[in-house]
Amino acid sequence: MSPVIAAPELMAGAATDLAAIGSTLNAAHLIAAPPTLGVPPAAADEVSTAIAHLFSEHAQDYQRLAGKAAAFQEQFVQHLTASASTYAGAEAADVALLQPFNAIAGSIGGAVAALPGQAVTLFNAVGSQQLNLLTTARGALVAALTPALALLAVILLIAIFLTAIVVIQLLDGAGFSYLFGLL
Repeated sequence: MSPVIAAPELMAGAATDLAAIGSTLNAAHLIAAPPTLGVPPAAADEVSTAIAHLFSEHAQDYQRLAGKAAAFQEQFVQHLTASASTYAGAEAADVALLQPFNAIAGSIGGAVAALPGQAVTLFNAVGSQQLNLLTTARGALVAALTPALALLAVILLIAIFLTAIVVIQLLDGAGFSYLFGLL
């Protein structure tokens, strides 16, 4: 299907111009009809009469064709005027149908335009919440681990002390003095 581009105001203007041209032609045909339909013979002989009769018949044929052309032209002007009105009505109906969509598109456009700012605000809020959560978790972890680390340090000191006692026992008393001699 090929697209149609119509300018109803130009079509209506063309129809008005064509109607004016048709009016002018009809007036010219009415003025030319009497002298051409009844052409008098140039002389009283048969040949002049036959030629005058032939010209009159051609004038009648011309007037008949001119009448048909005028009727066709009038129909064309009527169809052109009706088409211009139809296109104008269709455009008005399309505009009326699209008004709600224009309002929706405006709302969507406003919402989309606000999205970057809202996204930055949301990102900052989420980042701030995450930072607060990490700080709180770190504080809770430190508070929870401090006694455990202290206990672990005491256990390590006891383990070192016990290891030293075991080493001393293994070396028996003499080994102990040997160790202090090396130091």
